[in-house]
Amino acid sequence: MRYAFCLLLILCASTVSAEILFQDDFEGGKVDDKKWTPHGTWAIEDSNDDHDVLGKKVLAVQGSEIGLSVESFPDEFDYYADFKTVSAGLTGFVFHAQDASNVYMHQVSTAGSAHTPQHIRWHRKVGGGYAVDALAFADKVNRDQNVWYRVKFEVRKNYKFKAYLGDVGAEDDDLTLVSEWTDALKSFEKGKIGIRMSGGERAQYDNIVVASPDFDIFPVEPKAKLAVTWGSLKKK
Repeated sequence: MRYAFCLLLILCASTVSAEILFQDDFEGGKVDDKKWTPHGTWAIEDSNDDHDVLGKKVLAVQGSEIGLSVESFPDEFDYYADFKTVSAGLTGFVFHAQDASNVYMHQVSTAGSAHTPQHIRWHRKVGGGYAVDALAFADKVNRDQNVWYRVKFEVRKNYKFKAYLGDVGAEDDDLTLVSEWTDALKSFEKGKIGIRMSGGERAQYDNIVVASPDFDIFPVEPKAKLAVTWGSLKKK
């Protein structure tokens, strides 16, 4: 009986821990300082794209280096974002940030990149200096500039990362694994998320969601904007 009770407690604890940890659809019309510590040119713009999952507002970032979340996150989570590279073909997503000089920063490199287009560019930034491993998209599919896509990064406590890409609004089953990377140096265990852009790089973002691993963020019947329905989901 005692064993059964302990097993029940473990199952309940694991169930409660599966949840959405963070979300922002930027519909408030300004950068939310309760969620973000932005850097430089972060601005909310009108969305001029005709997609059901995009709302009236999106986040635009240009050449502003690293902006971070206010809160830190655990060692494991899934990070979703809808994004569009507008110029220079690069967009950088930040993980396990200790501060702006010590982070993981992983770029999606589309057409228009002068570096390595059609790659995931896996970065460590330690003491202000970057090291990069650029790996070509495993599916060999080209992604265009000025087109909306959805990215999902799986972040795991064994310092392994996976990157998935798909059409904007794609659910998990329609996202394609495009790259995997392991930090053999085990640089950062946990920390903040964020966005990094530099120089002439410019991109737009919407529907940023961070969830505990394998949490099903997709409703059975999606509504007009996924971030709205994600916010109404009950924690599992």
